[in-house]
Amino acid sequence: MKFTRCTKETKQPPSGKKVAIIGAGPGGLKVAGELICKGHEVVVYDMMPEPGGLLIFGIPDFRMPKQIIKKGIKELEDLGVQFKCNVVVGKDIDLEEIIKNYDATVIATGAWNERKLKIPGEDLEGVYSVLDFLVKLALHREGYISKDEVPKIGKKVVVIGGGNSAIDGARTAKRLGADVTVVYRRTKEYMPAFKPEVEHAEKDGVKFIFLATPVKIIGDENGRVKAIECIRMKLGEPDASGRPRPEPIPGSEFTIECDTVITAIGEIATPPFKDNVKKYGIEINSRNRIKTDDVGRTTRKGVFALGDVVTGPAIIGSAISMANKVSEAVDEYLRTGEWP
Repeated sequence: MKFTRCTKETKQPPSGKKVAIIGAGPGGLKVAGELICKGHEVVVYDMMPEPGGLLIFGIPDFRMPKQIIKKGIKELEDLGVQFKCNVVVGKDIDLEEIIKNYDATVIATGAWNERKLKIPGEDLEGVYSVLDFLVKLALHREGYISKDEVPKIGKKVVVIGGGNSAIDGARTAKRLGADVTVVYRRTKEYMPAFKPEVEHAEKDGVKFIFLATPVKIIGDENGRVKAIECIRMKLGEPDASGRPRPEPIPGSEFTIECDTVITAIGEIATPPFKDNVKKYGIEINSRNRIKTDDVGRTTRKGVFALGDVVTGPAIIGSAISMANKVSEAVDEYLRTGEWP
């Protein structure tokens, strides 16, 4: 995967301007590749032990080979992009310090917090979020943590959700030898996951229960998952998503025996600050997403944002497309100093 369009020979002369990018996922990497070509100094901060974000640590190998991504990152390094990994902005370094030390700052921190089911039993042993499951497997694969630190799944796994993350979790669990069932509250046609991925999951032997949602996770005497109780759903009037709203059918509860539950009901945007909007002057909306204009300008001069931290969880192509617009806007700002 290429993140840049220039070589050492074709990139522009040094501009004397420094740009900080927070987040080394697809959007952040693409902005880095565009701005380094324009002659700006680029430093990328990321909380993971190496660049790549969910491209490396969230999407399984069988869906996205890692070598082509790592090759693209190496090209960025060869061009002069600096990576500061294992750095959590907002914890290890304050966002304000970065903003003041760079001529422009680009926030591309994605959506790493996962929505909770908010049902009894969610804290039982054997209940994992899909990102925790997939990221720790990847960290082990890359040699950063031991096998003992990876979530232990059992023989019967239930995955809750209908997006790509749910399908990735289900197919991964299947490859680890588990019997896997996906429970989704709408019908197959309304699943947000890519249709080919759903078909691949079916070919892998993943089972699906549609029009159902969990109401309780049941534990054994040792505090480990032993079953999940669900209720049947019917489709009602369209909701805010434009899809039919799933409505529970009273008295239709049923139980699925399982020893592992993987939740995958959506991610929440993760700006590099909490409850400090006034301090940084960067506005967020009610869904914790950073507000920007069409080219990524935030409400603070010199600070841009893009990707899932702006839009919420979206496809990789969306972040790449936005990165092209944002990099042009950053370059214009660095050259002119103008902020509409």
